[in-house]
Amino acid sequence: MTDLTFRPLRPDEDAALVHGWVTQPRGRFWGMADKSVEEVCDIYAFVDSLEAHWAWIGESEGRPAALVQTYEPEHDPVADAYDVQPGDVGAHVFVAPGEDAAAVGVGIYEWIFSDPGVRRLVGEPDAANRAVLHRLEQIGFELGERVRVGDKDARMVYLTRERFESLVGV
Repeated sequence: MTDLTFRPLRPDEDAALVHGWVTQPRGRFWGMADKSVEEVCDIYAFVDSLEAHWAWIGESEGRPAALVQTYEPEHDPVADAYDVQPGDVGAHVFVAPGEDAAAVGVGIYEWIFSDPGVRRLVGEPDAANRAVLHRLEQIGFELGERVRVGDKDARMVYLTRERFESLVGV
């Protein structure tokens, strides 16, 4: 999917949309199931204040298709869980209901890798989130070690630029 465009998440404008996504049963791993719209707004206002974390809305033909958070792992608690390499970028992804998760995921990763400084995409999904781990593996991520990140039992995942480009034919 190459028709995705990305814009910064606007907490005041996007909180209700994001709340509707992350409070669904499949959003439980985002840890916001019991949050109000106002609390979701506050969370993303905090993210917006950070210098090494960003939140984005991915849109397809003008409609919201995904929530994406990108971050510099060296400035995140995940840095205590794995060996951060130059060119690593972290990402958390939530694909909107009704969207093709694999196609949207590929579009997101194409966008992230469009930055020539990105050498490897990393993430730390909840180790119990089998559906996401399976989908990431299908896209080409390598499953890494189990780690603790804060209070989360996570599984590191890695996707190098070279592997991604070989899989999508870039």
